[in-house]
Amino acid sequence: MMIRSKASAGFSLIELMIALAIGLIVLTVLATVFARTSSGRGDLERVTRLVENSRYAADLIGDDVRHAGFYGTFMPPSDALFTDPSPCSWNTADVTQLGWQPGTVPPRYPAQLQGWDDPGSAVVTLNCLPNRVAGTDVLAIRRASSRTVTPAQVLATSVYVQASQCINDTVPLRVTNDAALFTLRTAACNVANLAAIRRYFVRVYYVASCNECAPSDGIRTLKRMEVVDNVYRVVSLAEGVENVQFEYAFDTNDDGSPEEMRTDIGTVGPAASWSNVVAVRMHLLMRSTEPGMSADTTPTRFDLGPGHAGVTCPDRFKCRLLTTTFRLNNVAGRRET
Repeated sequence: MMIRSKASAGFSLIELMIALAIGLIVLTVLATVFARTSSGRGDLERVTRLVENSRYAADLIGDDVRHAGFYGTFMPPSDALFTDPSPCSWNTADVTQLGWQPGTVPPRYPAQLQGWDDPGSAVVTLNCLPNRVAGTDVLAIRRASSRTVTPAQVLATSVYVQASQCINDTVPLRVTNDAALFTLRTAACNVANLAAIRRYFVRVYYVASCNECAPSDGIRTLKRMEVVDNVYRVVSLAEGVENVQFEYAFDTNDDGSPEEMRTDIGTVGPAASWSNVVAVRMHLLMRSTEPGMSADTTPTRFDLGPGHAGVTCPDRFKCRLLTTTFRLNNVAGRRET
């Protein structure tokens, strides 16, 4: 007996529509998960970059602040007067413009540190800082290099300091770019053993309105200006620095410990000199260089210290505030003794 096979039937229209709907739902869920994962990964990368940049910037500034006022074995005498020369008045031929007058009575030296609290755009003493953002603090550090050079390595385009350790030397310190003048000796007072010669430099930290500035990329960046071979050279240190503010701890009774915190030296009182600063507190506000896809989850306003209104973090951007304090070891340590 022959068995008649049943004709195979395909999907009905209703079944096809149900299958398509289920497939679209699954694709939508997968796309949503992928988008959220990508957004979360992007936000994590932005936060990681903020943390790394803020730590890097703090390490650079902190290292210079801790060594501010380092001139080898030289210690300024108690009757010394300290001046605040402009960091934009570099002159290797006339070190008096840099604040050095060790041969006068009383001797004059440049302050180891100098700050500007929210300077405007027209401050003449800061005209060597290109693209500086007005309303953000500026910090200048003065010190000598930890590396020594020989007289043969002295360049006329730089300034060097040499501190005497010999009681028979006629002067305690030489500051010049003339190799022939570096004749001060070590404690052995032997002409064959010259005292260490160190390059003197001034470094200025500030916030610029751009990282790449020709044309401008519009990314605020922490930069450092330093004179190298008689040329003002500016180096980008950390992108995304929205603002930086400094507070200064002043030692008003010469014991090495701070008694007063200020945002500048003021005009009256015992703290009215940058030479009395023994510590610096920095408020560094970082912002991601590009917006995220999701809403920002960081606080919307940040406190940058006394005398400053809260700063708002824009929507969809990640922000991070780093507050840390640095001790001026060379200044505070000498006062403690």
